[in-house]
Amino acid sequence: MRRQLLLTMMATGVAALATPSIAQSTGRWPDRPLKLVVPYAPGGTTDTVARQYAEFLRSRLGQPVVVENRPGAATNIGTEAVVRSAPDGYTLLLGSTLLASNPTYGPAVPSFDPMTALQPISLITITPFLIAANPRFPARNAEELIALARREPGRRTISSAQLDFQIALLNRRSGFEIEHIGYRGGAPAMTDAIAGQVDMVYALIPVLLPAVREGQLRAIAVTGRERSAVLPDVSTMLETGQSTAESVAWYGIYAPAGTPRPIVDHLAGHTMAFTRDPEVVAGMTALGIEPRGSTPEVLAQMLKDLTDDYRGLVAELRGGAAASRQ
Repeated sequence: MRRQLLLTMMATGVAALATPSIAQSTGRWPDRPLKLVVPYAPGGTTDTVARQYAEFLRSRLGQPVVVENRPGAATNIGTEAVVRSAPDGYTLLLGSTLLASNPTYGPAVPSFDPMTALQPISLITITPFLIAANPRFPARNAEELIALARREPGRRTISSAQLDFQIALLNRRSGFEIEHIGYRGGAPAMTDAIAGQVDMVYALIPVLLPAVREGQLRAIAVTGRERSAVLPDVSTMLETGQSTAESVAWYGIYAPAGTPRPIVDHLAGHTMAFTRDPEVVAGMTALGIEPRGSTPEVLAQMLKDLTDDYRGLVAELRGGAAASRQ
C-alpha cells in the first residue's frame, strides 16, 4: 500500500514540476556556478551519473555545475559538507540510501539527522542488487540457490563491499545461512568470486554486469521487486515464493535544509526532465540503472519510510540473534 501511494504521488505531483519557472522570490538565481557534492570516489557508476546530471543542469540553467567528489566515512564526509553549506541553492548533494542506513546501524553514524538537515529535491535513480556466482557454482537461479543454501547451512560463501546488513537480511528473509565475506571494495569482492575464492558476490547490477556479460560470473538472482531490463532471464528472490528478500539502492538530489522552495521546485523540475531524457534513459537502462524522478515530498517520504524500515529490521535481527544465543 505504501509503495502504491508513493507511485501515485510521483505520477500526479511530478507533472507540475516538469516545466518549472523561477518565482520572483529567488531573485537572479543562479547567477554563479553550482556545486554538486558526490560523497563517493571518482570513476564509479555513481560518479558517472552525477557528471551526466551536472552537464544536463548546466545546459538548462546556463551556469557551470562543478562535481566535487568527497568520499569517506560511508558518505558522511561529503554529506556533512553539504549540511554545513549555505541554503542558497548553490550546493547540492547526490545522496543515497545510506542516508537512512547510517543513522540506523552504521557503518558510520553521522553527526546530523539527514531528515532534518537536508532538503530533498528529487529522486534520480533506483538500482537493485544482483547475486552472481562463480560459473562452477551448482545453483543456477534463485530457487536452486535457496534449496542449496538450506541443505548446506553455513557451507556457502558470498562476498560484498561491506554490505553486512544486506547479507544478514538476505539470510534471514530467505531462511538460509550463507557465510558473508566482507571486502573493503567492490572490485576485490567480485574478483575473488570470479577466481572461486568465494562462491558468490553481492553488489549493484552495474558493478557486476560486465563480468556477467563476459561469462566470468553467472547471474543468479536480482533483489528488486521486478526483473531487471538488462537481465530479463534472471529471476528475483521474491518470485520464488520462498524468500521475502528485497533490496534496492536509490539515489536522490538534496540541498541544505532551508533552501528556498522556489529553487527546490525549479531543481526538481529539471531533475525530472533529466530522468525522462531519452538519451539518459537509454544509457542508464543499458547499465542496469532505472532513472526515476520525483517530487520533493516523495523523496522525503521515501527517506522516512526506509529509515523506519531499517530501524524495524535492526530490531528484528537483534531479536533473532538474542534468541539464537538462548
